[in-house]
Amino acid sequence: MQKRRLNIIILVYLMLGFLSNSLIANVNFFGSTPVEQPAIDAMIALADEEFKQEKYAEAEKLYETILEQSKKEAYSKGLVYAYLGFSSIYFVQSKIELSTDYLIKAKAQAFAQNNPKVLGEIYFSEALNMHAIGLLDQAIERYHESLSMLNQIEDEAERDEKALVAYNNIGDAYQLLSQKDSALYYYKLAYNSPTDNPNSKFTSAASIADLYIDDGAFDSAKTYLSFTEYYADQINTNFSKSISSEIFGKYYQGIGQYEEAIALYKTSIALNDQIKRPRAQLLKLLSETYRKNGEEQAANNYLKKYVYLKDSLDHVSLANLKAVPSLMDASSNNVNPQEAKASTKWYYITAILLILSGGFFYIKQLKSKRRKGKQENLQLKKKLNNAFEEVVELAESNSPNFLARFIEVYPELYNQLITDCPELTTADLKVCALLKLDYSTKEIAEITFSSLRTVQNRMYKIRKKLNLNSEEKLDRWIQTLHIESLNQV
Repeated sequence: MQKRRLNIIILVYLMLGFLSNSLIANVNFFGSTPVEQPAIDAMIALADEEFKQEKYAEAEKLYETILEQSKKEAYSKGLVYAYLGFSSIYFVQSKIELSTDYLIKAKAQAFAQNNPKVLGEIYFSEALNMHAIGLLDQAIERYHESLSMLNQIEDEAERDEKALVAYNNIGDAYQLLSQKDSALYYYKLAYNSPTDNPNSKFTSAASIADLYIDDGAFDSAKTYLSFTEYYADQINTNFSKSISSEIFGKYYQGIGQYEEAIALYKTSIALNDQIKRPRAQLLKLLSETYRKNGEEQAANNYLKKYVYLKDSLDHVSLANLKAVPSLMDASSNNVNPQEAKASTKWYYITAILLILSGGFFYIKQLKSKRRKGKQENLQLKKKLNNAFEEVVELAESNSPNFLARFIEVYPELYNQLITDCPELTTADLKVCALLKLDYSTKEIAEITFSSLRTVQNRMYKIRKKLNLNSEEKLDRWIQTLHIESLNQV
C-alpha cells in the first residue's frame, strides 16, 4: 500500500478553503477596534479572491501593495494579512522556511495578538507548515490549538467551517502516521459536518475515498468517489480536477482497469503542470500501471522521470528543514521574530559544518583502491553488468544522476523495494543502491559526505520500514535481491 497519498496537494487545497472569506474580518474580541482603512481592506478581499482562483502572481502583487500601504498608515491589520498572504503563497510554492518567517511576522502584530480568530488562523498555518515537512505529531497538536482559538468565533456557521478544515488535515496527518482508524474518524467528522461549502465536502470525500482505495475497499471507495466527482465539478478549479483525476486513477488501477488509470493520471499531470505544481507521485503511479499493463518501456521511462523529479523535490524538502527551529519555537506561542530567525540561521550553519566535516579531500584518495577491491569482490559473485563502471563512477562522485542511472541498470531491485516498501525516500533508496554495489557503511558515509552515525541511523530506519527482524543485516538482505539483474552481460 502507498503510505503517502494526497498529502501536500490536499494541504494546499485545504489552505485555500481555510483562508477563503476570512481576510476582511475586523472583529476584535478584546474590545478595541482599529482605525478602519477601507481601501486597504478592499485590496485584502481582492487579493484573497485572486489567491482562491490560483492567480498567485496577481495575489502577490496585491499583497506587496497592501504591505506598503499598511506600513505607511501603521495599519496592523493590513500588515497581518499581507504577511499571511505571503506565507500562503510561499506555502503553495513549497518554500516552507519563507512561509514560516512571514507567519512569525504576522503573529508579532498587535492586531493578531488581540484577535483569537486571526491567531487561530496563524496557528493553523503553522500546523500546515509542520505537516508539510513531516512534523506530524506537532502538526496535530497545533491544529488542536488552532481549534481552541477558533472556538471563540461568535458566528457558529463560520466556526464550524473552520473546524472541519482542521479535521480534514488532522485526518491526513493520522493517515500519514498509519493510524487509519483515527484518520477515518476525522475525515468523516469533516464530511458529516453541517456545511454547504463544496471545498470542504470535496476534500473530505476525496480523502475518505483515497483511504478506502489504499485499503483495497473499492466498493466503499466508489461511494465517496461519486461525491468527490460531484464537488470537483462544482468547484471547477485545476486543483480539484487534478485531485479527482488522481484518485479515480488509483481506483481504476486498483481494480485492474489500467488503460483508464493511465489516461486519468496523465490528465492529472497536465492539470498540475498548468498550476506549476510538480507531482512526482503521479509519475510513479504511471510507471507502476504501465508495468502492470505489460508495457515495460513506458514503465521504465516514467520511472526515470519520477526519480529525477523526486530527487529535485527532495532537495527542496531538505532546504525546508531550515524552518524546523522556527516552527518548534512557534509552538511555545511566544515567538521573538529576531530570535527565531537567528535560530534558523544557526541550525543551517551547523548543518553545513557537519556535512563539510566528512572530509572532502580524503575520499578522492580512496577511489581507485576501493573500486578495484569492489570489482574483485563482485566478480567472485556474479558477472559484471557493462554499465557497472559508469554506475560506480556516478556513485563515488556523489552525482545527482547516480540513483536514476542505477535504476536504469538494475530496475528489478528498485521495483521490488518500492513495491514492498513505498514509503522509502530517495535518500533511503540511494543507501540501498550503494549497499547493493557492496559499499560498507563507512564508505557510504564518505561518498555522501555524511557522518558514520548519520548513515547508521538511516540504515536503522530503512530496516524498520522494511520490517527486517533483528537478526537480518540490511546489507546482506539487499545483496540477495534480484542478483539476476547483475548477471546480464
